Amino acid sequence: MTNFICPHCKGHLRVSNSIIFLTKTTKGKSGLLLISPDLGDYSVKMHPSYNNFEEGEVVNFICPICYENLDASEYGENLAKVIMQEEDGKESTIVFSKITGEKCTYKIGDSDVKSFGEHSGEYDSAFGDLF
Repeated sequence: MTNFICPHCKGHLRVSNSIIFLTKTTKGKSGLLLISPDLGDYSVKMHPSYNNFEEGEVVNFICPICYENLDASEYGENLAKVIMQEEDGKESTIVFSKITGEKCTYKIGDSDVKSFGEHSGEYDSAFGDLF
């Protein structure tokens, strides 16, 4: 099984077939968000009372274990990150958009970047020569 890990506390964020995040919108609403561990699959589960995001709204992703913000500010202000650990032990950084409705994910390895999602071109310049 592929694991997803907090870059701060190294805690495991994957339970069963979901990656679990504590989230907070820029409008101050908080809740748990469960996303698919499959890169490029943008299905999301959440409590119905939390399911009223506006298109384009920024959602901050927070580790539910250590409560650290998962911002990937080194790549852009609208991106978050986690560590993906594959079954063979290989680690990559997974960077994804915090903008509601924006389907954009990057898998950053030792010497390359793979992009997923129809909006991934929005941030290509943030990864310099890795493309």
